[in-house]
Amino acid sequence: MSGNFVSNSCRLIGARLTTTSNTTVFTAAGYVQAIGIRLANVTGAAATATVAWFSASQNSDFRLLFQHSVPANGQIWLPLEAFSLNQSDQIRVQAGTANAIDVILAISEIPGRSG
Repeated sequence: MSGNFVSNSCRLIGARLTTTSNTTVFTAAGYVQAIGIRLANVTGAAATATVAWFSASQNSDFRLLFQHSVPANGQIWLPLEAFSLNQSDQIRVQAGTANAIDVILAISEIPGRSG
C-alpha cells in the first residue's frame, strides 16, 4: 500500500455544534488518519472554536487549535497532514457560541489495518 490518500477509503464527518460544550466529532476505530478539519461560522458575528485530540491511552485532551476566531459567515481550514489516531482516540471541538460553528472532518481509513 502506497499510503496515498486516493488509494485509501476517505470520508467526511460533519457536526453542528449546538452548545458550547466540548463535542466529540469522531472516535477512531482501527487505523485512521485525519486529513484536516473545516470550521464554518454560520452566523453574522465572529465566533471562536477550539479543536482537540483526545488520547485514549493518556486519557487527556491536547489542543490542536485553541480559541481561534472564525470570521462572521466565514470558515477556516486546519490541515492535520495525516495525523494518525489510535484506537478510541477522538477529535473534539468546542464552540465559543452555541449554534455558530459547523464542523467537517476529513479522514482516511486503511481497511484491515489496526493501530
